[in-house]
Amino acid sequence: MDTFFEFLSPEVLDNCQTEVQQHASVIQADTIWRGQQGSSATITDYFLDGYQLSSMTGRLHQPLQAELEVLGPWVGMLFQFTGGVESRSCANRPLHLGEGRQNIVADQTTRNHYTFRPQQSTGQQFHMFAVHLKPEFFRNLVISNDEWLRLHERRLSGNEPFVLVPDGAPASAATRAIIQQIAECPYSGALKKMFLEARFLDLFVEQHEQMARALTRLSTQERDLFYAIRDFLDCHYAQPPSLLELARQFGTNDFKLKKGFKQLFGTTVFGYVAERRLTIAQQLIALTEQPLQDVAESVGFSNPAHFATAFKRKFGVAPSQLRRSRHVAAPAEPWLQRA
Repeated sequence: MDTFFEFLSPEVLDNCQTEVQQHASVIQADTIWRGQQGSSATITDYFLDGYQLSSMTGRLHQPLQAELEVLGPWVGMLFQFTGGVESRSCANRPLHLGEGRQNIVADQTTRNHYTFRPQQSTGQQFHMFAVHLKPEFFRNLVISNDEWLRLHERRLSGNEPFVLVPDGAPASAATRAIIQQIAECPYSGALKKMFLEARFLDLFVEQHEQMARALTRLSTQERDLFYAIRDFLDCHYAQPPSLLELARQFGTNDFKLKKGFKQLFGTTVFGYVAERRLTIAQQLIALTEQPLQDVAESVGFSNPAHFATAFKRKFGVAPSQLRRSRHVAAPAEPWLQRA
């Protein structure tokens, strides 16, 4: 049974019971977790060729923090229905998925920390659904459709980690209905496999149509412009031009630049630059012996104290602590080279 990740947290491992069943070419794993103060959850996983369907439902009387060991690169289709999930550093940036939201994420860090938060107004209930796919399997699905390819083409070429929509997008009623059908699959044996495969494809199409609508309100020409601006900022994050200078350089005005950039990427130009600086700084600290003050200056921070404060706010650990312990997992080397 090839899994995408394994739990490392004793709180989870020591309080789980798992039953595995074989249905033709489908492996089903049902896990019951019982935690402290009456918290409990049921996790159902279906393992199919190239992907894994996972559902987690339960009642959490307090947030559940879990460390996961990631066994290989993955692309995730995430759906949060009740409660929320967050990670301090997933795909090189903080991840938060609130109630009624969905997203598409890709990552390949070896370990990650997640916090599963219950919905207080519904009696601590929690419900999420996820599909983890092998990158090659995901790529083969995407390249068959020009519209979907435009969503991902800049990322597919380099296996770059990404969070498609920073704050996620609303999950439709159709999405909920498909996932409910998966949960209530009435078949066994070969029919079960065919049914799950069909519903997965329905879900893949539905999510991508929603994501395309969320991200393609700009024209193709406008999207190309803002992608070019983002690529420019990826190389000039340490000393970026002013907003007005950047707009003039790319033949637009500062109002359109601010509005279109945030619409496409979910953050402001300077918010993107700030995050880029800190991400590169993390890579330099984790992968080199460059002095911390030099790291701060090289990514555009003239004040070491401001750099340390911003770094700890983003990663939860001070630059000096990361250098000493190498506790935070470093991103893959190609992204450092790309910077």
